[in-house]
Amino acid sequence: MQTNVVRFAARRRVPPTGVKPIAVVLVGVCAAFIPESIFGVTRASEPSENPYLWEPRTKSVAVFKNGLGFFLREGEVDLRDGWCIARQVPPAAFGTLAVFAQRTDELVDVVGSGPGEKVEFDGEDAPSDDASKRNRLAAFKHLNISLHYKQAGKDRSAAGKLVSVGAEFVILEGPDNSFAVPLNAIRSVQVLDLPLRIHVVGEGETQPRRSKLGMAYLRKGITWIPEYSLTIIDENTAELTLRGTLVNEAEDIIHGDVRFVVGVPNFQHTDYLAPIAVGQLIRSIGAAVAPPEFQSQIMTRAALSNTIGAPQFDLPAGVVEQPVSSAPGDALAALGNLPQLPGPGGADFTVYTKHDLTVRRGEKAIVTLFKKTISYSHVYRWSPPAEMKHFLVLHNESSTAWTTGPVLAMSEGRPLSEGLLKYTPTGGKCEISVTTAVNIAHEKTESEIDRKLKAHSPSHNVFLDLVTLEGRLMLRNFEKTPVDVVVTAAVSGKPVSASGGGALSADPCKLRLLERAGTVRWAVKLDPGEAQTLTYRYERYVPSS
Repeated sequence: MQTNVVRFAARRRVPPTGVKPIAVVLVGVCAAFIPESIFGVTRASEPSENPYLWEPRTKSVAVFKNGLGFFLREGEVDLRDGWCIARQVPPAAFGTLAVFAQRTDELVDVVGSGPGEKVEFDGEDAPSDDASKRNRLAAFKHLNISLHYKQAGKDRSAAGKLVSVGAEFVILEGPDNSFAVPLNAIRSVQVLDLPLRIHVVGEGETQPRRSKLGMAYLRKGITWIPEYSLTIIDENTAELTLRGTLVNEAEDIIHGDVRFVVGVPNFQHTDYLAPIAVGQLIRSIGAAVAPPEFQSQIMTRAALSNTIGAPQFDLPAGVVEQPVSSAPGDALAALGNLPQLPGPGGADFTVYTKHDLTVRRGEKAIVTLFKKTISYSHVYRWSPPAEMKHFLVLHNESSTAWTTGPVLAMSEGRPLSEGLLKYTPTGGKCEISVTTAVNIAHEKTESEIDRKLKAHSPSHNVFLDLVTLEGRLMLRNFEKTPVDVVVTAAVSGKPVSASGGGALSADPCKLRLLERAGTVRWAVKLDPGEAQTLTYRYERYVPSS
């Protein structure tokens, strides 16, 4: 496969100027009053579309939470000598664009771009006889073109929409009037508003007459925000529903498949137009989030081009520059003051797909992505002197990861809590804070049990006492069911012992003698009505009085 790197440029339109002799007679005359018999055509029978104009529609969009979307477009088009033209040049991130053939026996080998296709009727680029001109111009019908011709020994030009090609004249339609240009005087033609040119080859370098092409690109302007609802069913099961709010500031999505991606890739160059690692980036993204039927096509049957800025081409005088594609809106800004909820990145993504979705640019849509029955449990956490907290533990036993998002927990039509469900891989667990635990009585006391006077002298006439303290944590379960309680007691010294298998740990950032600190942690189970007392001891140095 040959990869072609080309430049894109915004196209311009120009009003017709300098139409002489025969054309001058017709300047300002509405085409509706031009006898059709003069040009040998019947305008009412003209097709409404140019068969060589490729107008792909959005087939699939993979949406990330960082304001980027990976778009896939497709469409069929007729080919002239293997070529077709297109006006769709999206503002692709990384300055990249991949155009590929969807049939296994075809290959996009050239993607050209610039000021539009130009044909010279000089006997070398294209034959100069009237029949050849008529046949070539017919491929540009209903497109904006610029004609260059010679009249009365002077070079002339005219521009407008090509509406008909007759035996002797070519009719261009301008903003206010229609114009006629003698066919035999035309020297060249250039397309003004179709900067993309695509060439397709078949097996054995054959030139197919019709092809189905695809386009892949990454662009800014689209994002999604996840949110969950949790409905308690019984003591062990609950129903978890994930909804995604799609914010589209990029382009119209009409009857397309939207893929909501869990996980944000490490896109480092989205703010640059330089084609950095063009092939690897576009193919890596495509292989990760594109539908399976597109992955091999992007990998093997694509030609790549880039949208790096290019110098302006020589265009007719009086041309008004127009962008080839509208710049994306700021999808993240459209969220207002909503909190940002980025999830972990990685090469493997979880993708939720919504088929046949229509969301036009500037619109938002709330989409239900899944509804699953899950198992849950309870845990109580106490870090004295704070109050004990009650948490629901959600068990992800499904085949997909859960992304980070707000969650509203409900039970019997009443809200339990609103919190944050953090990223949870398959087989993992996450906790949601419910409320303060009022049915688990808890109390903490500490007392000094030993003191060694002047146990240490760090300098002359400076003495420190070594004090041993004992803490007591008393728990009692007033719930009707057994409860799991996790207790984490912070101590302002070095922990030395704990009852009930408590785990001791020292703070590695506080190792100076007077600043030592650590924690003691227990995981206990309390039956209904059961009481337990946990004890611990720690040492600390204090100045001698």
